[in-house]
Amino acid sequence: MRKAAVIVFLTLSLLVFLPTDASTNHSNPLGFLNAGPVGTTDYPWTMFHYDAGRNGATPASGPTSASLMWSYTTGGIVYASPIVSDGFVFIPSYDGKLYALDEYTGALIWSFTTGSNIVATPAVGNGIVYLSSKDFTVYALDENTGSMLWRISNVAAVVSSPVLADGKLFYGTLYSSSAGRAEFLALNPQDGTVFWRQTISDYIEGSAAVSKGLVFFGIGAISNAVVVALNETTGKSVWNYNTAVPTTITTAPATAYGNVYVGLDGTRFLALSQATGGLVWSFNTPSGSNATSPAIYNGVVYFGTGRGIVYARNATTGGLIWSYTTPTGGAVASSPAIALGSKTVFFGSNDRYLYAVNMMTGTFLWRYLTGGQVSSSPAVADTRVFIGAKDAKVYALGIIIPPLSATLTASPAILRSASVSNLTVTVRNSTGPITGANLTLTSSAGGTLSQPVMTIPGTYVANFTAPPVSSTLIDVIQVIASAPGYLNAVARTTITVNPYPPLTVAVAAKPGTTTPGAEVLLMIMVTNGTDLIAGASLTMTSTSGGSFSGPTDGGNGNYTVIYTTPLQSSTNVLTVQASKNQFSSAQGQVVVTVNGIPDLTTVKVAGLPLFLFAAVAVLIFFILIAVAVTRRDRSRPHGPPQPSFTY
Repeated sequence: MRKAAVIVFLTLSLLVFLPTDASTNHSNPLGFLNAGPVGTTDYPWTMFHYDAGRNGATPASGPTSASLMWSYTTGGIVYASPIVSDGFVFIPSYDGKLYALDEYTGALIWSFTTGSNIVATPAVGNGIVYLSSKDFTVYALDENTGSMLWRISNVAAVVSSPVLADGKLFYGTLYSSSAGRAEFLALNPQDGTVFWRQTISDYIEGSAAVSKGLVFFGIGAISNAVVVALNETTGKSVWNYNTAVPTTITTAPATAYGNVYVGLDGTRFLALSQATGGLVWSFNTPSGSNATSPAIYNGVVYFGTGRGIVYARNATTGGLIWSYTTPTGGAVASSPAIALGSKTVFFGSNDRYLYAVNMMTGTFLWRYLTGGQVSSSPAVADTRVFIGAKDAKVYALGIIIPPLSATLTASPAILRSASVSNLTVTVRNSTGPITGANLTLTSSAGGTLSQPVMTIPGTYVANFTAPPVSSTLIDVIQVIASAPGYLNAVARTTITVNPYPPLTVAVAAKPGTTTPGAEVLLMIMVTNGTDLIAGASLTMTSTSGGSFSGPTDGGNGNYTVIYTTPLQSSTNVLTVQASKNQFSSAQGQVVVTVNGIPDLTTVKVAGLPLFLFAAVAVLIFFILIAVAVTRRDRSRPHGPPQPSFTY
């Protein structure tokens, strides 16, 4: 129903605007599994204000009431905005750490410590988290583990939230007095190599927006506030708009409809032409009132001010559509976020509340009281809204999803290699068994797992075939149980896998030294420790030739083989390999030395003693001579010679 509502709303909109353009602490050595299915965040909120255009509008729905799902306490004030992607919530704190939390439970998955405070919102893409810190460094971290992939040092602290766009990572630095400059950089997000860097003459405190091949950001503090446009590919300046106001720009611009929308600290809100930097319209905010980064959708631009007012103004003309003033007058430094699925604008206030108002009319819907001022901008995903506060906490508001519970048992729990254990999984909710659950079984050491089958409601069975092992190991079997409308459950059990008992092979040769072509009796004994093992399969090899007869099994672990030595002097290393099901194979060796003159009484050729073979050969030779003589005699004429006649 929620997604259908989103589709209808988008279809009816006249001007649809969607996105266009150091230490690691692992809390679970086995790998933390999110309570929700990884990768199922409906519309991931992957960077500050949702997208590279910084529009702050997502097709997702937000919660319809102020219901706390969970909160998590960090070690410092939370200025930055949450990132919600792949079942994670990534949130930095002023304590210098980035926290990776479970989206559904708020449980800590991992944390990463930098060398200074963090106020910038990270960005996520391709399984990598990009993090700016005031320790002059930008980090790239593995999304699942928090391990550092690369980092780059800068000329000054970085409070600009990185933006991912068109295969590049963009961010700016503060001004370095020693270097006499600030810098804006474009990096390769895969390895951190620099595509280009541009020297900037003033502080870059706000984040950049990217649209139509241009990068937009604000500078200011040393001199007047200036809006800058650089070529995305080369970093060359395209235009600068000097506001002629001695202030700073700490917000991010937003891009839409060919314009750049940006708020100045303490004075006004501007709409500039993306192509030329020319002023389209401006709005003077109430005296001394900062303007937030704007959210934009369907021809309307939304932004808050330091006087506690949130405006919805026509994006083309700047005309007022509606405004909402917080009941307490608390300043709004939290940039608004739009949940299109529920037609809601969310923003925080210095009065410690998170507010929800109707995006079409500005009508108040609900508010939630946190424990501190809210400068963090909301992130919306999966019908929930996430926000940080100056009480050092991160809050997740939305419907609490009931969890599943699961158990996993194995019988037997001690196996030999390739043996089978029966696995039993039970899946329940708070009231009873769950039928039709989806189960995913994994093994830490390999082996084979069959597909689980439900036998009775809530009870599922499967088989585990242990992998072959050479030494004893502990295999962790894990099951993930999921069902619509519930948080996943995870259960684990361990199975001890032992190798097959080893065979031992003893080989003796009689005699050990002999002449070429002689027969040697190999006496073989196969045992397992002290027990004799009958029925083994034997394979024999020699390093210098010769031949082997088939083995004779004495039935009591003793075997005999006849080895016929080669017809030349040699030292022969004979190897006997023994194998049998349910045992580890083994081998034994013996050395047979061959030298001297062949013993014609023992040497065999083609299975016959050599002397007999020779006698037969001589006899055959004489027989062949006799036959030849006989044939010659028969060919001569017989009787007296006959006269010859001539005519």
